[in-house]
Amino acid sequence: MMVPKQTGQSVRYMVYDCTQARGSTCYGWSDRIAGIVTTFIISILSRRQFLISFDTPCLLEDFLAPGDYDWRYNSSVAKNRSSSFHDLNNVRHKKIYKHMLGISDFNNYFKDDVIFLLMNWDYINTFRLRIDISREISWITKYHQADIYKHVYNFLFKLSPFSVRALHERYLTKRKRSKIACAHIRIGRNPNMPSDVTYKVAPPLITLWKYFDTLNKEEYDLFVATDTDSVKTEAKTRYPDNLIEILGNITHIDQTSSGDPREGFLTQLLDFYILIGCDVLIISNQSGFSLLAAYLRDRDDDLFCWRGRNLIPCSRHTAADVIESIKFRGGQRPTLNGKALKRAASNA
Repeated sequence: MMVPKQTGQSVRYMVYDCTQARGSTCYGWSDRIAGIVTTFIISILSRRQFLISFDTPCLLEDFLAPGDYDWRYNSSVAKNRSSSFHDLNNVRHKKIYKHMLGISDFNNYFKDDVIFLLMNWDYINTFRLRIDISREISWITKYHQADIYKHVYNFLFKLSPFSVRALHERYLTKRKRSKIACAHIRIGRNPNMPSDVTYKVAPPLITLWKYFDTLNKEEYDLFVATDTDSVKTEAKTRYPDNLIEILGNITHIDQTSSGDPREGFLTQLLDFYILIGCDVLIISNQSGFSLLAAYLRDRDDDLFCWRGRNLIPCSRHTAADVIESIKFRGGQRPTLNGKALKRAASNA
C-alpha cells in the first residue's frame, strides 16, 4: 500500500484528531475507524503525511501499535507551523464535498501546514467518482470496500504487547474446543448504555439461541459480545459449559461516565478482535462494530447477518447491503451531473 513519504520542514500533515482537548464527539469504534480510513485517503489525495492523535477515552497507542506505518502523532509536528482543526462529523462533511469529488483540490480548503481532522463516516464510494482516482489511488478502483478496510486497518494497526497479553489471558486460555461460534447483539439504550440510541425493534434473542442449539457442543465454544449485561446473563444460563466470557464492564467508548475508561476500552477492543477470529460470526443489523469485524475476517464462510427476526447467510462483500448499513455505504450516495463533470474535468 503506497502512501506519500515526505521528510523535512516542508512536510505537511493530515492528522485524525480524536482528543479530549477538542471537546468534540468522536462517537463509537466503527465511527472512528471509518473516520480514520477516510482521513487516511484524504491525506494521500492532499499529498500530506498521515498521523493519528487519539486520547479519548484513553491513548490509542497503549492498545494498538503501528502496523506497517507509524501513525503516532507528536506535538513537535505542529511546532512553528500553521495549524487548524476541522470537525466534519456527520453532515458537516458537505463542506468538503466538492473536494472529495475532485472538483477542487483538497489544499484549496485545507490551507494550513498541519490539519487536524475529525470525521466519522466512510466515503469510499464518493472518492471512486473522482475522474483521476485510478491515477491518484489505484487500489480504491480495484478492491471491494471490505477488502480496503481489511488492508488499511492491518497496514495501520496491530495489537500492542499489552493487548496481546490481555487477549491471551482473558480469552485464549479459556478456549476448550477447536471452533468458536460468536454473535454480536446490540440492543441500544439500556441500563448499561443509558445515553445510547433507542431502537424500535430489539433483536429477537430466541433466534440466536435456536441457532446455537443446533451446534455440536463438543466442537464449539460460544461467545456473545453485547451492549447489555442481561444478554450475557441469559447466554451464561443457557450455555454454562460452552460460553466464553470476557470479564469487564460493558461501556461505549464515547459514553464513559463511570468506571475505568481504559478497562472499558480494552474490553471492547478484545470483543472486536475475538469476533474477527470466530469460525462462525453473526453480526447485528444495528451495528457498524460487528460489520467491521466481518470486514477484517480471514474467511468469508459461516457469516450471518441479522435482519428482522431472521439470520441470513451473507459474506464480507454483501453484509453492508443485507443489514442496510448507511455509515459504510457513504451515506447518501453522491452523483456527478454533467455540469459537475465538466468542472471536474477542467480542474484535472
